[in-house]
Amino acid sequence: MLRPSRTFLIDGSNAVYAVFGPWPETLKEQNRCAWDFISALNEWTLGTSEFSIELVFDGFYRAIPEVNRQKLRVIFSDEAKADSIILERIRSLIYFKEKVTLVTRDQDLAQEARRENAKILDPQKFWSMISRPL
Repeated sequence: MLRPSRTFLIDGSNAVYAVFGPWPETLKEQNRCAWDFISALNEWTLGTSEFSIELVFDGFYRAIPEVNRQKLRVIFSDEAKADSIILERIRSLIYFKEKVTLVTRDQDLAQEARRENAKILDPQKFWSMISRPL
């Protein structure tokens, strides 16, 4: 199967926080917000073959909802910082001639991503895109 030539790379916790507002105190509530976000992303990917999504979270693996793994890849940074994983993925994807859009509000990360020729999209604008039908 050919990989789509456009990838949305999402700064996980940053985007979830931007969309759902103040980050809950408990891990259980944080996971629920992340799962809601992941479920919406998965639903959105089912309607198109034009792109793929890579969602990168800080920290260690946590159970997530079932997803379409051909279109949505969920990455946990383990001991590394999510930002370094994101920048590494941007470099790799662009090397292979993919168009990359980074979804984040982190201005430092956005600036570094722009240097690598990635486009930047605010999480709220991205959420508006995926919240309406394709």
